[in-house]
Amino acid sequence: MIIIRQRSAMLLVIILTLMASFIASPVQSATPTGTFQPDDCMFKLPSGAVEGRDLECGWLQVPERHERPDGPVIRLAVAIIKSRAVDRKPDPLVMLQGGPGGSTIDTYTRILFAPGNRLRDLLDRDIVLFDQRGTLYSEPSLVCEEQWELVERTIEQRLTYEEADRLSLEAVTACRRRLERERIDVSAFNSVENAADVAALARALGYEQINLYGVSYGTLLAQHVMRDHPGILRSVVLDAVVPASVNYLTETPRSQDRVYTELFGACAADAGCRSAYPNLEQSLVTVIERLNREPARVPITDNETGKTYNAVLDGDSFASVLFQIMYSSGFIPAVPRIIDDATRNDFRVLGQVLPLIVFDRTFSLGMHYSVICAEDADFTPEDAPLEGVRPFIALDARRSLEGYLERCAVWQVEPLEPFVDEPVVSDVPTLVLSGRFDPITPPAFGDVVARTLSRAYVYTFPDTGHAAVGSSACADTILASFLDNPSQQPDASCLAESTGPRFISPATVIFTPVAFALATLDASGLMPFGAFLAALLTLLSAWLIWPLGWVFRLITGGEAPRPSAGATLARWLIVLAGVTGVAFVATVLVTFVQMALANDATLFYGWPRSLTMLATIWTLPALTVAVIACAALSWARGWWSIAGRVYYTFLTLAAIGCTATLAWMGVLV
Repeated sequence: MIIIRQRSAMLLVIILTLMASFIASPVQSATPTGTFQPDDCMFKLPSGAVEGRDLECGWLQVPERHERPDGPVIRLAVAIIKSRAVDRKPDPLVMLQGGPGGSTIDTYTRILFAPGNRLRDLLDRDIVLFDQRGTLYSEPSLVCEEQWELVERTIEQRLTYEEADRLSLEAVTACRRRLERERIDVSAFNSVENAADVAALARALGYEQINLYGVSYGTLLAQHVMRDHPGILRSVVLDAVVPASVNYLTETPRSQDRVYTELFGACAADAGCRSAYPNLEQSLVTVIERLNREPARVPITDNETGKTYNAVLDGDSFASVLFQIMYSSGFIPAVPRIIDDATRNDFRVLGQVLPLIVFDRTFSLGMHYSVICAEDADFTPEDAPLEGVRPFIALDARRSLEGYLERCAVWQVEPLEPFVDEPVVSDVPTLVLSGRFDPITPPAFGDVVARTLSRAYVYTFPDTGHAAVGSSACADTILASFLDNPSQQPDASCLAESTGPRFISPATVIFTPVAFALATLDASGLMPFGAFLAALLTLLSAWLIWPLGWVFRLITGGEAPRPSAGATLARWLIVLAGVTGVAFVATVLVTFVQMALANDATLFYGWPRSLTMLATIWTLPALTVAVIACAALSWARGWWSIAGRVYYTFLTLAAIGCTATLAWMGVLV
């Protein structure tokens, strides 16, 4: 993803402090540059992945500056994910992560090996991942540990904008001085050198041509490859597009304003969302103003260290976090509800999201500044078009741009030549993908790039945020179709079935606090569900007791009286109640797993209001009423023995317990 300097003082400290890693200096080496050296994987393998069978790793050695092949060298971490296809194609898919500063290997090994991900099965070619120069696993890594240390010191402090900005700038300065002491030429970590690395990778691995996929900054890097090294390209995929001819920094306020317009409009057009959150925009403004006057405290836990912080959240930070959340397609439907929660000072769900932003140690801020300051720092704050932009967005837009210029003055990299800002002209087949709710690279950016690409296919997805591939099954299908034959328009028929977000509201979700407890493994919050399981197990005991009674009578030669039709019906009602209870538990667990795999924020709030879920919830109370009636009749009409009637009454109480715990869960509404 592209990281921008956030509007608020607190989030400035948080968002720009995302990393910790080993720093290695470039060295002179006797090994020829442009060579690939197989090695053990330099990262923890995803669950289920086997080195040698599923992926191979190694290092690509390249010059620190390609124009100086005999100078210092750097090593780029490479992971090759093997195709499972019988007829594997010779041209791989090489993937480029965004940021700049994101780790391709960390991101895409997790995505491609995630349970339920079908992208690998759709592709009949190897997938090559490499961490771009300066990022997490490559050597040297330009991770700024100084910024990470800063967040640990200040995350619980209420700082003014000026205090936070000063501390952040000091941390950036300290990072820059350390890299200088380590003799790292930060000016060598730019898009032109990065693009040359892609060409060197293709040559070193023996590929005549590659298919190149870029997301966010990766799309800008891909355009540099298209301009400088077109011969290696069979096809290009640009997902969440950054045009070479547009400075995304000055466009960010307008891009952010656009996505809020899309969000508020989509909610207003959705009957359930409109009814639940009728004044969504005003609610957001009110929350921002209130939190700026009196910030909230939100407990967030660093999952790596286990330490919990009582983080400060002011209004501008809240707006900035919403901006970050809309990067994720799975969380877009939750944004109206998160705003509504904030009006009641409920930040429980936000507290689960914040650690993903605050404690991301995979991001290389040094590489980020090296690229941005060389390529996009040629602006003034006045260049940002702020007319018509919402006040809470425009308020600190100038501060954000000024902050970038201050940091670029500290970073002191050589600017790239002006030609890098020219539109890329190419006839390489190119797939251009955009998301309607992308907060930083709007669909219009894709249109800008496509104007000078003679063989471009452009698609916008109505329900995605930043990056469609990996978050949209339709986008994955279109990608696979395009790679099969880049010379013809891909099959995009699935887009006709795509709709906008299914917003989280009472019209679409059965709200229950048990969902949040299940998502966060909160034992105390799971008590109602545990009580339901206990009552259900008691109810299911009939499945064991009654057959055992029949076997006992068979062995002892005893003969039970022929049951009446009512008694038979009573027993079947108990069986059906047990079946319904089991079906409810299974439906809840399967739904939870599906939502977790889809990164669907609904799992924090409840369960989709589907016919299956409603049937399993409401059938049990209906059966319980019938079971109660049968229990009364069993005593009035003398069904079974006294022991049998007592046991049936015991089962009736279990059925009542199941229904009562459903009410305790809050789902009987």
